[in-house]
Amino acid sequence: QNDEPMILFPKDRYSKMRNVYFIPSKSALENWCLRVGFKSVEYIALKRTTPDEQRKTEWIDSQSLDSFLDPQNSDLTIEGYPAPMRIYIKAKK
Repeated sequence: QNDEPMILFPKDRYSKMRNVYFIPSKSALENWCLRVGFKSVEYIALKRTTPDEQRKTEWIDSQSLDSFLDPQNSDLTIEGYPAPMRIYIKAKK
């Protein structure tokens, strides 16, 4: 997988969310951390967000992750962008 220091800037929405403006690649996230003064960045995990994490519950009974993914290809959002991922890092000052 190519990890150029790139930022995804969704045109209108990302996964039906209007408040997502920038989605950095791993190397772009590392560059952001280093630029603001962190001395090291350690990657702990990179995981795909799953429907088990974001699902309908008795408290949230509206749309869930399944509603935000392309019904023909769950690797993409409904808008055609890469599906949500979670990255866990440890950055040291």
